[in-house]
Amino acid sequence: MVIAVAGVLMGIAAWRFGPALEQAKTRHAAAAVAADLQYAQMVAARDRQPVVVIVNASLRLMLIRSRAGSTIYRQRFMGDDTEFGLTTLSASPANSVEIFPNGIATQTITYTAARGTHSRQIRLSRAGQVRVLYP
Repeated sequence: MVIAVAGVLMGIAAWRFGPALEQAKTRHAAAAVAADLQYAQMVAARDRQPVVVIVNASLRLMLIRSRAGSTIYRQRFMGDDTEFGLTTLSASPANSVEIFPNGIATQTITYTAARGTHSRQIRLSRAGQVRVLYP
């Protein structure tokens, strides 16, 4: 009897914690995207050269490289086999943005990180402000 009650309670707990775990992983991925954008600003300022941030939606990859393409500063996969497990990583209105040494970006761009039914948006403004948007 005790084992049956414990089994029922464990089943309920697993059912309740599943969505919370998905939401936490989505928040973690959004924080990583925001940190990578700030890192790109720091690299541009340090090297005194523009950097390009590229998102490959099919690979769920975020790439930070020099404008010339000769140096890759960071490459982060966020797909199924990673700690983030994102189902979607996209950028809108374009796949890439250039960040200049003074922190200014070529355009305002919004990144979307989603896992299951949970998603977060991260916005990089032209002025260089990075914000995680909460639903």
